Amino acid sequence: MVGEPRTRLVEAARELFAERGYAATTTRVIAERAGVNEVTLFRRFGSKAGVLHAIIEEVSTQVAGTTMVAPAPASWSAEAVQSWLADLVNLEIASAERAGPLALRLAIEAGWVPEVAEVVGAGTSTNLRGLAERFAEGQAQGVLRSDVSAELLAEAFFALTSNLVLSRSLLPAATAHPRSELLASQLTSLFWSAAATHAQPAATTPTNDHEGNPG
Repeated sequence: MVGEPRTRLVEAARELFAERGYAATTTRVIAERAGVNEVTLFRRFGSKAGVLHAIIEEVSTQVAGTTMVAPAPASWSAEAVQSWLADLVNLEIASAERAGPLALRLAIEAGWVPEVAEVVGAGTSTNLRGLAERFAEGQAQGVLRSDVSAELLAEAFFALTSNLVLSRSLLPAATAHPRSELLASQLTSLFWSAAATHAQPAATTPTNDHEGNPG
């Protein structure tokens, strides 16, 4: 590898974490692939967790964190919200495609490796919270359905976008998948059809079991 030691260490760790996972990668192996002494890693990052922090910061800057920093819609009309959602879907798909194997590995390991959960979970929670706040605005404006929580809408959005792309990377391509542009359009339509106010079930009036029955 070429470049400044810090850059080489981050790049080496990204490759190794994607290939082997965080838990199975040692600082010695990271240093070897980067072509530096292991002491250099500790001086630059303090620990393996420190390298992971640097990677997450880099990934967040390069790709998404998208919905967390996305501006609100130009207006809260149905048309403007659909256009806004389409932009967010494209950003999330691009994020997942670029992060790819690394994101998938870390997401899996977050369930049982505390160091990974701490680093990855913080960014995920912030992103989810940021989008839920936007969706809550849409609910207040009467554009998004209010019979489910804004948090659930945000979770459903990620399940339909970045999580879908990452899960596909685990499965054999038995059928051809639509190209990214078409996929984004289809996912936007799916989410909107379920999240818009018109999808909210009409309120029902409770029936009186005793109505019309004597006694």
